[in-house]
Amino acid sequence: MASGTQMELIRAWSRDIGHVVDTANSPKAEFARLAKAKGWEGGNETWRSRWKECFKEEYPYGQCRRLAGRNKAEALEDGGIHLEDRMRRLSIISDTSSFSVISRADSLDSVRSFDSHESFEDLGAAVDVPVSLNPASVSETNEYKDPIESERKPSLSSSECKADSNPAWAEFTNFVHSPTAHFKSEFERLAHIKNWTGNVKRQQFVSLLSSEVAFYWGTDGDKLEQHQEMCRDLGLTHIPGTVTQCKKALDPLKINLFTVIDNKRNPKIKIVQYESLSKLRKSIRKSGCFPRDAAKAGGGCFRSLLCRL
Repeated sequence: MASGTQMELIRAWSRDIGHVVDTANSPKAEFARLAKAKGWEGGNETWRSRWKECFKEEYPYGQCRRLAGRNKAEALEDGGIHLEDRMRRLSIISDTSSFSVISRADSLDSVRSFDSHESFEDLGAAVDVPVSLNPASVSETNEYKDPIESERKPSLSSSECKADSNPAWAEFTNFVHSPTAHFKSEFERLAHIKNWTGNVKRQQFVSLLSSEVAFYWGTDGDKLEQHQEMCRDLGLTHIPGTVTQCKKALDPLKINLFTVIDNKRNPKIKIVQYESLSKLRKSIRKSGCFPRDAAKAGGGCFRSLLCRL
């Protein structure tokens, strides 16, 4: 469908609420603006059906996990249970997720001020599942590397705005999202452009972070699949068979959760695991706390990794 026709369709959907379409923006950016005005939740049935009607493609929000499930089903049809076993073993020992976005990290200011007074939930689950980490995907280190120190010049090339990146970023005008950037540095760049401060900045931060979790771990899937995927992402070599067992396996891990997000955006960024709570606490003083509201997205698979500091 031509962009002019897409804009006309978006304009037609806007009339009942008096929403004004900005023709200077791309159709997808205007769709995101309209969706927010209409109250469509990203990835729900209405959003997906409208997206498909307008752009003649499936909405990619949470597509990473859905595509993985579909590929697995196709593989089973082709090769049966033995192929499934091989795929499972490969996914467990792989150093990156098969559906991660390949990207390049960049940064600006940190958002370490967020959640500086927020405490995390104390889940306190007893561990009865053996935990073994694959060092290829998880880095056991004592230091959180601030994205500010790693790279200071963000690339704004439109070629970096890949179709398989989180489309929630397309809502914002005058901003070219780089899916190759650290999440926090990319958000800070957006906040600077939009002049967000205080509560507005925090609300937008939590909203976008939640959308990142939902995009990579799904919005409406099987919670067991979501928790098992998190176990694989963190390099566990034994993948539990129930949600409860997954939570118990994840609970003792001392992880900087922002590195989990950044690893999805750029598999070259190692997920940071710490040997002690004190070292994790020191890291989080630099990076800022991961909001509990954002941890609820993606089937809640981040919640087991929260700890009281």
